[in-house]
Amino acid sequence: MPVTEQFRTQPLKANFGVEIIGVDIAKAEPAVCQAVMKLLRRHAAIVLRDQRLSPEDQLAFTRLFGEPAENNTRIEYTVPGFPEIFVISNKVVNGKKIGDHRVGSKWHTDGSWKERPADVTILYALEVPKEGSHTLIADLCAAWNALPAERQAQLDGRKMHLSFAHLARQTGQTLTEEQLQRNPDVQHPMVRRHPVDGRKALYLGTTAVRGVTGMQSEQGIELVEELVAFATQDRFVYRHKWKVGDVLAWDNACTLHRGTPFDIENDVRLVHRTWVRGSKPC
Repeated sequence: MPVTEQFRTQPLKANFGVEIIGVDIAKAEPAVCQAVMKLLRRHAAIVLRDQRLSPEDQLAFTRLFGEPAENNTRIEYTVPGFPEIFVISNKVVNGKKIGDHRVGSKWHTDGSWKERPADVTILYALEVPKEGSHTLIADLCAAWNALPAERQAQLDGRKMHLSFAHLARQTGQTLTEEQLQRNPDVQHPMVRRHPVDGRKALYLGTTAVRGVTGMQSEQGIELVEELVAFATQDRFVYRHKWKVGDVLAWDNACTLHRGTPFDIENDVRLVHRTWVRGSKPC
């Protein structure tokens, strides 16, 4: 049977993302896995429901897209024996928090503060709150294409100043000197070409941005905030409502994302996250 007949797809949103139906990630043959990988690169986001993944399965799926990144500064919030798998959760086991539930509440792209930011992000849901905790993904290619040509010309060539130390201060983290040295400040273009096919997209964020080259600090931050507000209009955004067993993956080179709140006192979220090591934005 041809690979394309072994599963079907349906759009997540007009011209953005696909849900892939009929693929069991843990058992899929290599040709099907390759087809799934190509769908992500083409559509920027994919959803596969009703999955049952071991940590080994999630890492194998992650490797379809590249090298898993051991990027987690909080090793205590990783799956034991799997430093590449970060635990996003408010769950407490034997009186100890097993994850961090605070990540991702503002619009951002993963690892933007690194010289080589995350390429692909993969989330796998093991426990899901009854209400809230949605993931929103914005299409930055569509946002770029919707800008007037004059505005595009003003932005092309500008760079953002991004800082992990600045991000940590905003989230109340105390960093060691070793952590600071491993994560120095970087500059990345505000408009980047996709490393696979060269299409242009805005490249934005909020939490790690210190400023924009050639502008006063406050003006640069205002510009970034203005562009984030434009790019996260409903017409550009897909809202994912989680179910247990969902796998959601997106391409950080052409998207922004954020999570929505949930009742952390009375409900539980448990998600395993992997990142694929990316290339330097250009």
